[in-house]
Amino acid sequence: MTSLYQLNNIEQYYDGRKVLNINSLTLDENQIVGFFGPNGSGKSTLFSLLSFVDKPSSGYLSFNGLDNKKIDQETRHSVVMVPQNPYLLKRTVFENISYGLKLRNQTNNLKEKVLEALALVGLESSFINRKWSQLSGGEAQRVALAARLILKPKVLILDEPTSGVDTNSAQLIKEAILCAKQKYNTTIFISSHDHNWLNHICDRRVALFQGNLVESGSVNLLFAPWEKNKDGNLVKVFLDSQRLTIPNSALKKRDSVMMINSDSITICRENCDDMKNENTLIGEVQSIRQEASTQKLLIEFSIGGVSFNSKITREEMQKHTLLPGDKIHVNIDVDEVCWI
Repeated sequence: MTSLYQLNNIEQYYDGRKVLNINSLTLDENQIVGFFGPNGSGKSTLFSLLSFVDKPSSGYLSFNGLDNKKIDQETRHSVVMVPQNPYLLKRTVFENISYGLKLRNQTNNLKEKVLEALALVGLESSFINRKWSQLSGGEAQRVALAARLILKPKVLILDEPTSGVDTNSAQLIKEAILCAKQKYNTTIFISSHDHNWLNHICDRRVALFQGNLVESGSVNLLFAPWEKNKDGNLVKVFLDSQRLTIPNSALKKRDSVMMINSDSITICRENCDDMKNENTLIGEVQSIRQEASTQKLLIEFSIGGVSFNSKITREEMQKHTLLPGDKIHVNIDVDEVCWI
């Protein structure tokens, strides 16, 4: 796999305040990478650097082996971004989608290319003459995405692409993203608070917290709110009323964020009596896939609407005969968690 971006000792300051601090991060080409973390964690700031909108205050950032200070305009044009609240021109859908190609003087077969981009995002050809004001929120988001896909970018950056859109639009955006990766070999970076949606589309996940890179890969973050028990320890109460008590957490605040490595989670489908304890939870398997960097399988499951992942070997997989939809027992090694 070829490295596309390399970041080393990156620091970014706004008004004298450090908002991003990344010691080292490598991003490979032709992957879908999900970035997640609470508001203010630095995702949008990182995206502004990856899209060359801003330059880092200090540190080294390279793209295809080239220092970002030496990147030409053509290379910059190969990286496009759809912001969380995309701006549409007060014109027709055709004018919005074709705008980027016109700026690049690539006007051959323009209508055909616009229709192809519309189809990619699940919009019918009849949308071509609609005005920007006639679009729903989900349709406007997909038109903005089509306006970037028509450029066949090397890198596509999406900041909260499913925020405020309906379920159907979210699914169509997902399909368009997967199609862009396959059809154009586009590398795609996505930030989203919809962890279930993000988990089902990404090859890799990167967590950020307070401007710091917490972990790359299969990490689990458990966010507030927390309750306190009679001993003052934090208790996570899930939507299905299951409870996870964290010992020795009395000094932690109710808005703390807990990080759980996937290797610290044990799962079992049946004959699980030996592993059960007072903190054992019941989850449901969402998906099973091969992890790119290892020979293990990544099991994605949910507990009370919260997504988690755990790694198992193929031998363990055959032993448990796991399938999506299966109910499983889950143990989280609470002695191995860390707070961020």
